[in-house]
Amino acid sequence: MKSTLKTCFKCQQTKAITEFYVHPQMGDGRLNKCKECAKRDVSKNYQANVEHYTSYERERSRRPERKAAVSMYRKRRPSIKRAATIATGNAIRDGKLIPKPCEKCGESKAEAHHDDYSKPLEVRWLCRKHHLEHHGKVSRVA
Repeated sequence: MKSTLKTCFKCQQTKAITEFYVHPQMGDGRLNKCKECAKRDVSKNYQANVEHYTSYERERSRRPERKAAVSMYRKRRPSIKRAATIATGNAIRDGKLIPKPCEKCGESKAEAHHDDYSKPLEVRWLCRKHHLEHHGKVSRVA
């Protein structure tokens, strides 16, 4: 019978087996590092090598096969997110929506953030730094 618990070699915590990524080469079929520790390691690696990864992604996005894939995806799935962005831009242009300062720091240059894309004119105003933080991305703005 398979165990339902496993101990992470990084944090030494015993957790449910579902808290470990599937890995077919491991004896029990799961990675020996919990998902939380694995995500933390990936994030640290990304932050330590951010120039490398941004350069790689920039070059990758320029490849013809990637451009074709992006184009195909956009044609197949019109985005509710994109529609909300367009509606917000139009409302700002038409004066129906007035940009405000960042709700966190008061920075005058702020971006519209949608909590619910189905309500395109209900936005919160966040500066670039706080908008990236809200989405769990590291701010690259100095």
